[in-house]
Amino acid sequence: MSDSLLASLFLNISLLLCASAFLTEFKSTRKVVQNRENDLGCQIIIGLLFGVMACLSTYFGVDVQGAIVNTRVVSVAGAGLIAGPVGGLIAGGIGGLHRYLYNQSSFTSLACGVGTVWFGVVGAVAQHYYSKTRHRKIYLVAVTIIGELFQVFWLLLLARPLSAVIELEKVILLPKILVNSVGMVLMFETFDRLRQNHTDELVQYQTRALYIADQCLPYLREGLHNHENLSVVSDIVRNNTTGYHVLLTDRTTVLAYSGAEILEGLPPSVMECLKTGAPQIDLHPKKVQAKQLPRCAAEGFITMPLRAGEAVIGTMTLLPDAGSPLAAESDVHFATTLAKFFSTILELNNVDYQIKLRHQAEFRAFQAQINPHFFYNTLNTISAFCRTKPDEARRLLCTLADYYRHTLSVNEEFVTLASELKNVQNYLIITRARFEDAIHLSCEWPPEAEEFRLPPLIIQPLVENAVRHGGTTVNDRRIHIRIWPENDRMWFSIRDEGHGFPPEVLKDLNDPENKRYSGLFNVSKRLLSEYGSESRLQVESTPNGSTVKFSLPIETERERGAPA
Repeated sequence: MSDSLLASLFLNISLLLCASAFLTEFKSTRKVVQNRENDLGCQIIIGLLFGVMACLSTYFGVDVQGAIVNTRVVSVAGAGLIAGPVGGLIAGGIGGLHRYLYNQSSFTSLACGVGTVWFGVVGAVAQHYYSKTRHRKIYLVAVTIIGELFQVFWLLLLARPLSAVIELEKVILLPKILVNSVGMVLMFETFDRLRQNHTDELVQYQTRALYIADQCLPYLREGLHNHENLSVVSDIVRNNTTGYHVLLTDRTTVLAYSGAEILEGLPPSVMECLKTGAPQIDLHPKKVQAKQLPRCAAEGFITMPLRAGEAVIGTMTLLPDAGSPLAAESDVHFATTLAKFFSTILELNNVDYQIKLRHQAEFRAFQAQINPHFFYNTLNTISAFCRTKPDEARRLLCTLADYYRHTLSVNEEFVTLASELKNVQNYLIITRARFEDAIHLSCEWPPEAEEFRLPPLIIQPLVENAVRHGGTTVNDRRIHIRIWPENDRMWFSIRDEGHGFPPEVLKDLNDPENKRYSGLFNVSKRLLSEYGSESRLQVESTPNGSTVKFSLPIETERERGAPA
């Protein structure tokens, strides 16, 4: 009897597992099992489905001493573990009522019906702790054993004669615990595999979308303004999503497409997406008119918004090829992920653009602060030379024009060191004329350093500062410029032989937030903004002179500043 009972129970549990695998094909089942959605409607659906499975288990049960021995409790407890109290009680109620009505003449009918409901209660209570436990298989076995003990309790309480109950349980209790425990573990292995498959699918979507976004990154740096780059982007997306046409739009026009022949104007799905900001998805061909779509595309579409912050700035649409299967739910996940990556790239590009504009505005403000007294004093010097030294006046005028042309017309983000030093030289030519050759300059740098690129108007303000504050007397101003590479940085030093700065002034000069000395402050602010704290100005002062030093990264600057 024991061997026959075990065989029957294992057959019963096998049918239950087949039914469980079949249930995973239902979207509502997948949503609940994958913990994506657990609303009341899905709980009810799970309760009904698992209740039907409990009824089937009763039908396929085996008669032992007037009782129907089966595995319906696995379905009922499983419903509680998956869908909570609502699912467990519905499945338990359906399975319990069916068991009672199935064979009312049996002395165990009422007790087994009540016990089935209690299995749903046990599963629902156990659900709260199931997701938190590390030893889930042991936990499932424990839930099964507790449920079976409750079943014994109800049999002893409600079934008569009591001796028949005891004899029955001696025969069926251990086989039921064994088979139902195995069945419970195997059923949840099926659902766990479904969860893992879903996770693997999500990873695949994200990996593929990330790969495409990485390939498109260089072409999205200019946002949605470069049509040629966007055509490359659409081709990359199409080549990596076999069977799809790709449409990219801004808020008014089609910017690029790959594969499809575009009709005039924006497709209705794109217009609706731009209007509402919500994805527009239609995987059902009967709902779509062919005239609404580009030619050569099958019916159906996936339109995703492209955002910069909260604003919708464009769309990306995937359209299945005419000979391809209709878009599937997996394609929607992929398109959603890719659109998010594209939106992130576009938003970061917009942030970079705003930062660049701010830097340009700061630089223009710095240009506007160039000392007007220097200009006036130079004009007075030239005016004095016009009668006594007309050739010198003419030379100074040309030098002054060249100096201000470089100073006020610099639009490049980076210039070569040779260009920057040329501007310094023009400044010193003009200044020497004013001070009648009282300025003595020494320079030291390797020839290869002249191609190094740095922001414009960095060195000249420091040299001007040394000229103005570094004199020992009116007719003796000595400036030393030294530039040298060291490890992976280019170092700059501008030294004078003045009397140095008082301690309180030196403290202000070394404070990057102090605006008292505007020339040094502007240079320091630009260096900190562009390169970070490693490139901040270092001001050293002694009674024998002062030195201003800073360094710039060589490789990083070469990458940033080299022409494309």
